[in-house]
Amino acid sequence: MTTTSHTPNNKPIRARFARKPCDLDEVLHNADPSAPLEPIEIELHKELTEAEYDAFAKTLLQDRDWLAGLGGHADGRRRVVAVSAPGRTTVFVDPSGSRYGRYVGIAEATPVTDDDQAGAIGWLIDNRRPEVSREQAIRTLRRALSGDPSALRILDRLADQ
Repeated sequence: MTTTSHTPNNKPIRARFARKPCDLDEVLHNADPSAPLEPIEIELHKELTEAEYDAFAKTLLQDRDWLAGLGGHADGRRRVVAVSAPGRTTVFVDPSGSRYGRYVGIAEATPVTDDDQAGAIGWLIDNRRPEVSREQAIRTLRRALSGDPSALRILDRLADQ
């Protein structure tokens, strides 16, 4: 597990948050789509192992010392802890001074054009359900896109990463 402070680049990040979600599935699939996207400022980046991330994603309401005293709002932005792991969707946690995921969000999806097939496939893999492995997502997309040689080449490249 690695903890680093993060100064955001000039590209603004916005996210939609769920209040007191039990698990990541609630954030990914049951969030209110009419909830506004909020600009965020990353005050801490917490890198977890895949196992640590999966345990975190299943128990967002559990207290964690590394969330204590962080979050809230400043300068028109929600202050968050970015939580990531290899092959997992980065989530943004605003504990609002607590020690648990009081508000948990996912960054807004970048619009994908028809010409950006690689970006769309990568997005699908990165935003899969947490219980689906990266390899399983790639295998499933191979079946779904079996008639598209360019998509299969993209999946080959992604599988090699």
